[in-house]
Amino acid sequence: MTDKVPDHSTISWNRRTRFKGTTIFQDIFDEIVLQAISHKMVGGRVLFSDSTYAKASANKHKYTKQEVLQNTKDYLDELNTAVEADRQAHGKKR
Repeated sequence: MTDKVPDHSTISWNRRTRFKGTTIFQDIFDEIVLQAISHKMVGGRVLFSDSTYAKASANKHKYTKQEVLQNTKDYLDELNTAVEADRQAHGKKR
């Protein structure tokens, strides 16, 4: 707990080269899950996950500046209306 945190490039280098072709990261994840199960922190029966793939563009010289002609309140009202319509369409309670 008192050791210095490794630099992000060290972690990245290990992932790309040193541990390439191994299952070390899966093994570590599995061990953490098993420990959480043994301490009754999770049941281990149902897994919900969410993943979204979005290509990142960190080039600060390539971007599109766009003016949005909608205020925040109108946008939130539109979202809430859409959520309510979806709830009604699927018979969900508020």
